Amino acid sequence: MRAKLSTDGGSRGNPGPAAFGYVLEGEDGHVLAAHGEAIGRATNNVAEYRGLVAGMKRAAALGVRELDVVSDSELLVKQMRGEYRVKNETLKPLWEEANDLERRFARIRYSAVRRAHNELADRLVNEALDATESPGDRLFRLDHVVIAVSDWERSNRFYHDVLGAEIVERGDGYAYRFGDQQLNVHGPGLSASIVAADPVRPGNSDLCFVWPGRADEAVEHLREHGVEVELGPVERPGARGTGRSVYFRDPDGTLLELIAYE
Repeated sequence: MRAKLSTDGGSRGNPGPAAFGYVLEGEDGHVLAAHGEAIGRATNNVAEYRGLVAGMKRAAALGVRELDVVSDSELLVKQMRGEYRVKNETLKPLWEEANDLERRFARIRYSAVRRAHNELADRLVNEALDATESPGDRLFRLDHVVIAVSDWERSNRFYHDVLGAEIVERGDGYAYRFGDQQLNVHGPGLSASIVAADPVRPGNSDLCFVWPGRADEAVEHLREHGVEVELGPVERPGARGTGRSVYFRDPDGTLLELIAYE
């Protein structure tokens, strides 16, 4: 089995309160395991290695044989590739443990990415740190919502081209990923194991996305993709306050909104 392991670690103070996070995904994008954990007082680099070691252990336990490790720590990646020496005495035992774990895989590869491309693991780090700072005031966060479509190819193209979604294959269907949030999608040939009392249907959802610019730019973007604007820009309340919104629909008629906090 082949999988991708995204790891991250962080410290508030460096050294200071620290935590690690990892996300293990199968080849089809399905999340096999995800975990965030506070580790007390440590440096950023120690937290990065703790995340790597924990993620490798989990991958090995699940029977992964080929592992692609992704981290936003260039130091960790280059040390694990053998390009940099490990001079820090605190990191050496963790580096050695990670090297020992490599023997449990047929192949392992390390890649460095920017933090923006490691959002899921980064979120787990921050959630673990937030929980230690205010354990009685933990916030629930939206992870995913469900929509339904009638035509996979048409909808995949729309959500990718118009809304910039990453199209993730999941068994007989797909999910649309936006950073660390996701639309799980019900569609042709897909049988959901559990559904709402009134199951979601193509065209009966209502979703709002944040547009990273001005509302008039959102209108221009939609028109460039041949999408009709039904209303807007108009003032609307959102999670961050009042913004200017543009309304349109997906190919099945689901109402979509782009809100710009200008």
